[in-house]
Amino acid sequence: MEAQVRNGNRKYKKTISRKKKIILGILIILLMGVVCEQAGEYSDKIKYKPVGQLINVNGHNMHIFAEGEGRATVVFASGWAVPSPYVDFYPLYNEISKRTRIAVYDRPGYGWSDVADTPRDIDTITTEIHELLEKSGEKPPYILVGHSIGSLEMLRFAQIYKNEVKGVVLIDGSNPDMYSNRVKPSTFAFVRASIFHKTIFLLNKSGISRLLFNTVYNYSSTVLSTARNNLSLAPDSFVKLDEAMFLRTCLNSNQVDEGNNKEKNALKVLSNGYIKDIPLRIITSEELNNYKESKENQLNLKKWSTDSKQIIVKGAGHAVHWSHPEVINAEILDILNNK
Repeated sequence: MEAQVRNGNRKYKKTISRKKKIILGILIILLMGVVCEQAGEYSDKIKYKPVGQLINVNGHNMHIFAEGEGRATVVFASGWAVPSPYVDFYPLYNEISKRTRIAVYDRPGYGWSDVADTPRDIDTITTEIHELLEKSGEKPPYILVGHSIGSLEMLRFAQIYKNEVKGVVLIDGSNPDMYSNRVKPSTFAFVRASIFHKTIFLLNKSGISRLLFNTVYNYSSTVLSTARNNLSLAPDSFVKLDEAMFLRTCLNSNQVDEGNNKEKNALKVLSNGYIKDIPLRIITSEELNNYKESKENQLNLKKWSTDSKQIIVKGAGHAVHWSHPEVINAEILDILNNK
């Protein structure tokens, strides 16, 4: 009996010891992954230096890229969690900059901008953009181009600084009205989204995403690439830059806060009224137009200006600027040439 007990204890201790070794091994591998990722991000930082200016705004550095000359400045605002606005808007500004001035900015937590401690409410976001434009030397009048959730800050900019705005172009833009009667997500949905965001963030920071991209699952296979026509309209080097920015910035605290604040930010824009007679062009993808709710939201954006027009782009997904940039550029130039 005593021998059986001793054998049992030895087996138990061996099992515990084995589990400890496995856990220790996993921790060592994760630590090595974190160290390798930090080294990778440092290498990326050296390789992909800012292409524009880094300007101190509200206590943190914000990046802005500008080029071209003309009588107006076209300002581009990216959608949510886009790794690099500089890459994302290439199909548009590469052509528009031949005709006038363009400026692409990175919100805090995006591209080359710092992760900021300031809140991500719509008025903070918008006033930071205005300060960035002023400090970087950009001049109005501005033609504001916003994709997806970036449309909220463009509409708010037009509300606050209406005398500086020549026109607004929204690409599958978020309609502030869409949140007024919307049922709030359940606690379960919120927790599920939070787990997903943190998982992506941890995969990036532990080096697992970088390992996958370099071995079995290329960045070009991710939805961030495939949904944007595999970034085929940009130079090859832009794909690697976008990948580096994804690994560095995806779903950091600023981006998560933006996502959590989208309803509150939309209602703030809604409460401050329409943009009156400022020219407004609404670019709607066939993808959004195929769903009743989003179709109505896009159509209702026309109410936001007395000088509005909607263009439905057949065959386009949400990233219209990667499949049909010529449609958007034509509307930008129409506003530019409208005296």
